[in-house]
Amino acid sequence: MIGWFEPTGNQIDVDISDVGWRLRLYVNDLRELLGPAPEVPDDAFGALAASSSGPAPEKPTDPTLARLLPDGVLDGDNAAAEFRRFSHDTLLERKRADADTVAELLEDPVTTIDQDKARSLLGGLNDLRLMLGTRLAMSEDGPVGGGDDLSAYHAYEILGAVQWELVEVLELVRGGDGRSEPAP
Repeated sequence: MIGWFEPTGNQIDVDISDVGWRLRLYVNDLRELLGPAPEVPDDAFGALAASSSGPAPEKPTDPTLARLLPDGVLDGDNAAAEFRRFSHDTLLERKRADADTVAELLEDPVTTIDQDKARSLLGGLNDLRLMLGTRLAMSEDGPVGGGDDLSAYHAYEILGAVQWELVEVLELVRGGDGRSEPAP
């Protein structure tokens, strides 16, 4: 294996057993932060009506949740609220599914996944890294507040490496060379 991921035809062999325990420390925090899935009517029309009626969800006040669910429109509060009204539930549903993918992979850390599962895994890893980065007050130069939680900082660094490798392997599977150099 290249590291944690290896392309095998159109699929990807995964072995994150050496870092899985560290990710497991935080994936449940992410799932809890995103909250449970709402009750949605079974029929498509009812689901659409439920998601588009009523007021827009409030902008999150929790800094970590605000980072995970940023305003999609920066032209003003009304436009941002209207965008949130139509996109919030779908975005949150995708983020929950991505976090679930990470949790499932941690239950079976040596497996083979398809490209769709890899995309979902990449999204979940990204959300974990955003969560940890926000909690650690990360900047481009490192932790702003001094980085007292060394375990979280180490997990943040590992997540960056795992994400980078998964992006490269996905590029190989999709037909690119996957060997670009990291940005300075």
